[in-house]
Amino acid sequence: MKTFRNRRRFLQLCLGSLATLPLSRIARALPDGRAACVLSPEQTEGPYYLDRALLRRDITEGKPGLPLALRFEVLDSRTCRPLSGSALEIWHCDAQGLYSGFTRMSAGPAGVGPSAGGRPPGPPPEGMPPGLPPGMHGARPGMPPKSEATDTLTFLRGVQLADSRGQLSFDTIFPGYYAGRCNHIHLKLHVGGQMEDGHYRGGQVVHTGQLFFREADSLAAMADAAYRRDGIMRTTLDEDNVYATQHGSGSVAAMSRESALQVATLTLAADPTAPSREGMH
Repeated sequence: MKTFRNRRRFLQLCLGSLATLPLSRIARALPDGRAACVLSPEQTEGPYYLDRALLRRDITEGKPGLPLALRFEVLDSRTCRPLSGSALEIWHCDAQGLYSGFTRMSAGPAGVGPSAGGRPPGPPPEGMPPGLPPGMHGARPGMPPKSEATDTLTFLRGVQLADSRGQLSFDTIFPGYYAGRCNHIHLKLHVGGQMEDGHYRGGQVVHTGQLFFREADSLAAMADAAYRRDGIMRTTLDEDNVYATQHGSGSVAAMSRESALQVATLTLAADPTAPSREGMH
């Protein structure tokens, strides 16, 4: 009975202190009686990853859109303790659906057009998996197609180190959307590396995923003029292939407001000894 009470008290402390965060950690008993956390679900790396993440909190670079504060807590899934010193890398598209590094590709009529290697909006060409933007070349079987970079821009890309509590933050804008994908943010968690010249180098990736938003939160953000689009149908959360087939419901941010600022929070639980199964090309 005493052991049960101790476990229950541990869970109350572990979960109650961050009640506004989504419940990505579900405790279970380990053989020695400690509590552990269930791994956060992984999602595909996607075609637009680039090793260009700068160590910075503000990643907007002047891009227009609804200001958004991202707050993460990173935990060791084996112990439910903070993964201090781990590096969380994020990247996402701007309000018009374009990624830095790939701005010459069209995100629909608001992009630069087919002459730059894009395609009109609508269903993906036959044989191309749903939920992947234009401009991609093939990858080995079983892996998502990859895109080739068209520029050296770095907007809406960055990395931050988790503090002693496993917490870190970014200042950005609410992500836009493009053909086949709902509003989302890409994530990579690194451990064992070090900062060099403002970049995180070495180590290994132990989590690759995506952060999603409740449909009501995305629709509210889309009211901002920066997200206005013509001729492209927005994919809803439930229509998004990645969300629907890769346990996206376990990666939905909790939204709140602090004065006029929108705040999105998410907890990640990862095993620092196990490499990510996604994005391994």
